[in-house]
Amino acid sequence: MSAVAAMYHDDCWAALDAPHDLSWDQQAITDRNEALAFIQRFESRLCIYSHFEEALYGQYTFVMPSTEHGSITILPNQNAWHSTFQAIPAAAIEPTGVHILPGEVLGHSGVYLKIPNKCRLLASSELPFQNGLRLLIKRYREENDDFLPVLLKRDLRSYESRMPSLELYRINPAHLTHMSSDSIRLLRKAVVGRLLTLFAGLEA
Repeated sequence: MSAVAAMYHDDCWAALDAPHDLSWDQQAITDRNEALAFIQRFESRLCIYSHFEEALYGQYTFVMPSTEHGSITILPNQNAWHSTFQAIPAAAIEPTGVHILPGEVLGHSGVYLKIPNKCRLLASSELPFQNGLRLLIKRYREENDDFLPVLLKRDLRSYESRMPSLELYRINPAHLTHMSSDSIRLLRKAVVGRLLTLFAGLEA
């Protein structure tokens, strides 16, 4: 990684680590329509991975079901070449056990992250989104790694039939050996850029 790229990379993570007001003042989610409204908050604000296409998309649109038992459709923006990455093997997408939850399901307001303990025998922690993200960034940095979270396209197709939560996966660059260092740098930039967009959206 060049010195300029490394500086940009560090600046992105520093921006995510800075203080932000993440309160949404969201009403309690009590029905399916509110659950679908919750997920729309994340449209194009987290990268999404498709196993079928073996592709990662940074810009896409959710098409919500018109019937009660319909599925969410995800339409990638095919013109967003700068945030679309092909030939990403499924092996590079790893579960984190982390879930995004509306605070109301925990008796709070705002958005929370449910984060598994490093020791799997201990209970998970539920933290406000900003605090949880800081913890995850710190954990991965301690392992000389980055937290590069993505959503899975297949998970979202059945989202509305479950409790409103979004499971986070992560890209492990160690499984991208077929890609050039420049391509991996651009992928990292896209994923972190989506996180910055998410923060900006939460502040709006």
